[in-house]
Amino acid sequence: MASLTPVSQSQLLFNKTQFKLPPNLRSGLLVNKFSVSFRRMSFRVPTKAAAASGVVSATTAEKAKKRYPGEAKGFVEEMRFVAMKLHTRDQAKEGEKEVKEPQEGPVAKWEPTVDGYLKFLVDSKLVYDTLEEIVEKAPFPSYNEFRNTGLERSEKLAKDLEWFKEQGYAIPEPSTPGVTYAEYLKELSEKDPQAFICHFYNIYFAHSAGGRMIGKKVAEMILDKKDLEFYKWDGELPQLLQNVREKLNKVAESWTREEKNHCLEETEKSFKHSGEILRLGFLRLHAASSSLTPALQAKRSCPYTVIIKTSCSSTTSTRDRISLAYGDAHGNEVYAKRLDDPVSRTFERCSSDKFHIDGPCARDICYLNLLRNGSDGWKPEFVKISGPHTNPIIFDFNTFLPNRVWFGHNLCRHG
Repeated sequence: MASLTPVSQSQLLFNKTQFKLPPNLRSGLLVNKFSVSFRRMSFRVPTKAAAASGVVSATTAEKAKKRYPGEAKGFVEEMRFVAMKLHTRDQAKEGEKEVKEPQEGPVAKWEPTVDGYLKFLVDSKLVYDTLEEIVEKAPFPSYNEFRNTGLERSEKLAKDLEWFKEQGYAIPEPSTPGVTYAEYLKELSEKDPQAFICHFYNIYFAHSAGGRMIGKKVAEMILDKKDLEFYKWDGELPQLLQNVREKLNKVAESWTREEKNHCLEETEKSFKHSGEILRLGFLRLHAASSSLTPALQAKRSCPYTVIIKTSCSSTTSTRDRISLAYGDAHGNEVYAKRLDDPVSRTFERCSSDKFHIDGPCARDICYLNLLRNGSDGWKPEFVKISGPHTNPIIFDFNTFLPNRVWFGHNLCRHG
């Protein structure tokens, strides 16, 4: 029997993204208005002389074009400005979006699982496949500018999914968010190049920034810090991005102001579709245990009994390091960094091991993951958990765990 004190995992992720925007550019021109009428003066100023002396009529000033935030630096800066405004203040200092739904607020807790992450990767690959296919076919000549930019992700994602397959995971089919977005991109690309370019920019540039941070965090939590190809580029990423910025600015030079505005207006839809793939794929948002009873909230720690049965078809014994994480649908998670103990001969074939673990009080346990790190191998048959505020629950495994990857079940339901 082993008594364990769970180690708290970091639960907060990227409440504030590290973007900075330039100060707002002031619109309009400083205009000097003249009260003197030239027709009533006793002399006339030649046109060339007036221009040389810097005289500007009020009529000319009134026709001066409105300047848009970022316009002086090129259209890409305009797109970036609009994208940053769609963040909340918790996500970015320049954010202006008001939080109307719980999923629009900051992430209170991340609970990625391998199965959920695979859904995200599969949906992402479908979107990148679609983008690269559209650019290759180029229904509009301007799309030719964006071939072979070095930002392409489809081939990288294919390698990652193959790696997961080699670890014993089944690769799922694309889900509704991914299929819906891919179809929408196809439709836009054939009739609305400005709107399509908006999505192209936001997908690739968002992945190079916030996407990389997400990948790093998920790798730390469930992949034992494995670096996926999805987050690697052949070449210097800053230079690749700059090359594409220049191409985007070049294409937009031929657009009217109305076409540019139309592109900017599409930004919110890009955020919506990408957010659905991310959120429904592996990110679960919680309201920091707000649904727990006051008595349960006040009680910071609760005792749990965990029984793990090792399969009779497992290895005779294992020296692998075994970690455990489980929790409820309200943001409460118990984490045991290491359960194995070679001295007490835990996890031998056909054995049952009981552990007493103290951790955050959960109302109803609905997910559990195990992590194995080593070369011996181990096949758990089931894990049973009971506690003072949760009904006893059994998670069946009866399969050899993959190495260095969190593996388990998620039975939580979210509204």
